[in-house]
Amino acid sequence: MAASPTGPDPEKDADHAAAEWLFQDEPGPGSPPRQPIVAPGGESFDLADAPDVAPRRPPAPPADSEWKPAAESAHAAKAVERAKAKEEPGPSPRERPAARRLEGASAVDQVWSRGSEWGPTLAALGLWTALVLVVLWICLATELYAAALVVFAVGGAVGLAFLYPILITLERPVRMTPEQALRDYYNALSHHFPHYKRMWLLLDNAGRTSSKFASFEGFKRYWKERLKQLREGRAKGSAPLVFVISGFKSEKSGGKTAIDATWTAQVFVRGRREQGPIWSLPTGGSFVKGPDGMWYLDDGTLAERAPRKAADDAG
Repeated sequence: MAASPTGPDPEKDADHAAAEWLFQDEPGPGSPPRQPIVAPGGESFDLADAPDVAPRRPPAPPADSEWKPAAESAHAAKAVERAKAKEEPGPSPRERPAARRLEGASAVDQVWSRGSEWGPTLAALGLWTALVLVVLWICLATELYAAALVVFAVGGAVGLAFLYPILITLERPVRMTPEQALRDYYNALSHHFPHYKRMWLLLDNAGRTSSKFASFEGFKRYWKERLKQLREGRAKGSAPLVFVISGFKSEKSGGKTAIDATWTAQVFVRGRREQGPIWSLPTGGSFVKGPDGMWYLDDGTLAERAPRKAADDAG
C-alpha cells in the first residue's frame, strides 16, 4: 500500500501506541517520568522505556600459561626453605640420649676399686718385704745374728707402716646415696695419717681439678695445709681431727645421675669430742653417679670460714 501523501493516519498510530504501552514494564522507581508525546491529531501517548542494560560478566580468569610462573616461583621458594631446614645442624631425637649418656659416663673416668686404692701400697710393701728378706738372709748366712735381729725389727716396723693405709680402709666405701659418699670421704680424712688415695678416688673429674690443686700430689699438699690451719690454736699438730657431717639436705637421689646438696661439716679433736666441735662449716656441693652406680663428690675442698671481724662487718 502506498504511503499517504499527508503522512501516517493519526488514529491508527494512536491505537498502535496504546497497544504497545500495555506491554511495557513499569518504569523503575529511580527513573524520572517521561513526558508524553503529542500527536498531530491532538492525542498524546507515552514512549516505551529502553531495555535494561544486561549486567556485565566478570572477566574470565587468565589462561593457565599466565599462572604458571607464579606457581613455579612459590614452589621454588618452598623447596629452598626445606633445603635450609635440612642443612641446619641439630641432633636428632635418637642422638640426644646418647650424648647425655656420654656426658654422664665421662663425669667419672676413674672409678673406685681395690686395685686403684691398694695397688701402689701393696707394690711398695712387696718390694720392701723382698728387700728385708734378702738382707736378713745375708745376715743369717754370715752369722750376724744381732744385725739380723735389727733388720727384722726395722723391717717389721716399716712393714706395719705400709699396712696402715690398708688396715684403715678394710671397709668398702659403699656409696648408694650422696650422703654415704660424703661420709666415706671425710672418714678417710679422720685418721692420724689420712688416706688421701681413697679421698682422691671418691672424686669425679671436676672434683680433681680446682684452684687449689690439679693433681694427686697437689691434692695431698692442699689437705696437709688445710689440716694445719684447722688445728692452729685449737689442737696439737699431731692430734687427729674427726669430721662429722650433719644437716645433710638434698632431693631424693632415686633415678638421678646428678644432685646438689647442703650440709655442715663439724670438726672435732679426737679424744675431746665432749668439748664440742672446734669448727662448724656450713657448705654445699654437687654429686654425680659414676659408671659403677656409686656416687662421687664434685668438689674435694673444704669451705673456708670467714674471719670473725669480716663476718661482723657483713652482719
